[in-house]
Amino acid sequence: MPHLTVICPGRAAGGVNLLLARAAAELRRAQGVRLGLVDFADGAIRRQWLAEGIPFDFQEYLPGQRQALAPTGTVLFSLLLGRLLERRFEIPASTRLVAWSTAPQDAFKYLPTGFLFNRSSWGAKRLVAHWLHRAQARRIHAFLTDGSRRGGVIFMDGPNHAAAVEVFGEGPVPAIVPVCTAAAEQAPRTMAPSGRKAYWVGRVEDFKTEALLGFVRTVFVRPEHPWFDEVVVIGDGEDLGRVRDRCSGLPVSFRSHLPMAELTAELVDQASLVAGHGLSIVEAARLGVPALVVDGTYQPVVADAFRGEWLQLCPPGYVGKISAVARLHGRPLPACLREFRADPVALGVAGHAHWQAQHTPLVVAGKLHAVLAAGSYTVGDFQASGAARPGWFGRLLDWAKENLFGRRY
Repeated sequence: MPHLTVICPGRAAGGVNLLLARAAAELRRAQGVRLGLVDFADGAIRRQWLAEGIPFDFQEYLPGQRQALAPTGTVLFSLLLGRLLERRFEIPASTRLVAWSTAPQDAFKYLPTGFLFNRSSWGAKRLVAHWLHRAQARRIHAFLTDGSRRGGVIFMDGPNHAAAVEVFGEGPVPAIVPVCTAAAEQAPRTMAPSGRKAYWVGRVEDFKTEALLGFVRTVFVRPEHPWFDEVVVIGDGEDLGRVRDRCSGLPVSFRSHLPMAELTAELVDQASLVAGHGLSIVEAARLGVPALVVDGTYQPVVADAFRGEWLQLCPPGYVGKISAVARLHGRPLPACLREFRADPVALGVAGHAHWQAQHTPLVVAGKLHAVLAAGSYTVGDFQASGAARPGWFGRLLDWAKENLFGRRY
């Protein structure tokens, strides 16, 4: 029986660990894969698998320590976590490796100063990579190129792949395995709710903040004739206070993160549509709720410039990207919302059909299984690439983060 170990320590249930948990669990059910897990004792994936009765071998993650990984055939983790792989784990070189890119800036954050330029344009990131970290950028490029061609690097969508190419150069191939939700536990919604509430679900921080504010501006651009009676924001994040202040006086309500069962029930019962990007949009489509994809951005968006598109009209696997305002994907929002007013139920049905074709656990696990079956990239290959090894300046920064600021991962 193939043995797959997921390395994804995290206590809060977020998009990345939910994705890895669901895809791996479906591999267990459909292919009989033996599962292992590295997580906190109270980690999100461990809690979920225990609740679902999924058998797995468990190894507790110990922050700041180097630990030997229990024997396994393949390790699966987010591309971002690869920064820590060599420093935190001893893994036999022959072990297969699959790194899943779930955010377009994942590879850029391998660079020691990447966090300082996180909000910069992709062109600026390219300059940072090739002028401040030329040697490591070449190593990252080699890893992305070799890994994507041999089943060691997969991208959740086209924008993730395009960002890697734009920053590090041509070479990586678009090895796409899209995101998935949980399996459908109920039939999709077939009636629109009586109220007029638009929902935004997800973290309120980083590239999501200005997109959320732009959506609110567009909904209430004409206060006497708003597109919706209320916008409901469900989620936490470091920018929540700022967004509350900016929305003061508008019919915008804020709710903390909800357990999945409660969130599902509320969306089915009350959400006219869900706007945003990432996994929350796919979750809405699973329920038959109209799902409006909105790109993330670090720039303020005025109502006239705001754009979006229904999930079912987006390219395959597309769930949003990080974009400059001038390059936001989709159409002016009023065009989408006029379609919504004409037939919201049809939009929900079409979104659900899109979810069935591309984002169910069975579909995504099938694509992941094909990668695992054909791939040949190993931990030894990753170590030899040196992608996660910064120069002396990067090592100094890492030391300062851990020893002066106590940031141990």
